Amino acid sequence: MSLSQTSHDHSDVVLLSAGPVSALASPQLARHFDLPLPFAEAILSKGRGPVATQVPRDRAKAAIGLMATLGVRLAAVPIGEDSALNLSDLSLHLTDLRAAGFVEQKLRELGLWISSDKPDFYGPGGLQIPDLSHEMAQGAVLAFEGTFGTDVTSSAQTDALYDLFLASGQKRSDLTPQIKHLENMGCYAADPWPALAVGLDRQMLAHFETRFPNHGLVCVNQAFQRYDLILTGLGDVSIRDFVDFLTVRGHTPSVAFDGLMHDQGLKLEFSLSRKAAEQFVSDYAVIGLQVRAEFVRCPEKVVKISQVKPGFIKVG
Repeated sequence: MSLSQTSHDHSDVVLLSAGPVSALASPQLARHFDLPLPFAEAILSKGRGPVATQVPRDRAKAAIGLMATLGVRLAAVPIGEDSALNLSDLSLHLTDLRAAGFVEQKLRELGLWISSDKPDFYGPGGLQIPDLSHEMAQGAVLAFEGTFGTDVTSSAQTDALYDLFLASGQKRSDLTPQIKHLENMGCYAADPWPALAVGLDRQMLAHFETRFPNHGLVCVNQAFQRYDLILTGLGDVSIRDFVDFLTVRGHTPSVAFDGLMHDQGLKLEFSLSRKAAEQFVSDYAVIGLQVRAEFVRCPEKVVKISQVKPGFIKVG
């Protein structure tokens, strides 16, 4: 068999991560890849690293699926390639609370959730599952495609960008050195975005966290962010045109005007991706309406948007 044939039909297998009960999986890891048991125990204890070389692809694929059910994440990579170059992160957002049970069951079937605890879908970036192989992340996206009440996104770590937000209780005035340093890095944020700093790649983020290890800011991958768009003013739009706009959108004008008069605003769009939010901000600017993007930090009361009666949502 030629070298090119070997490279095509075979792959290296690497360990990406090992769950809390992975020590129980060492006999299975040893059996699937013909490893000495002490070596399997050592690599699982380490939590990352090469497992086997030049494994037939079909055999590797079958073993990777079985080991995933034990909380051991493996990846098949081209022979001699560094697996760290191809890692991806996964995010799951619920758009309907009723999907939680089904989504959890599916995650367990895929070997993506092995904890006895319930998954927490309500963080600022949804439920995040890091350090997956590209194939595993894409497989998860496909597995959830069309699933009721679920929004699944994957992001390659090599080109991911991150934004930093103030944590609960933090004040900008308490972070003057950090903000100045972020501005010097060219990562300052501007309206209508609420982040403290935007567009840090993993290298920039590592540099900042080395300089300020206890900054306490909330860091979220841009691909995993969700935004509500809040109407804050009419700009040059006439009252009549605004009433027509509200009527077309199904909002109640009295509710909208009440929110604007009390500086509460009116939610026009819900749980948008960052990319979609950028487009809506641009579109509303063309119309003349003034809006702000509100970062969804903790969507604890998620409901299907079509079930919400328009015009009766006030921003508190």
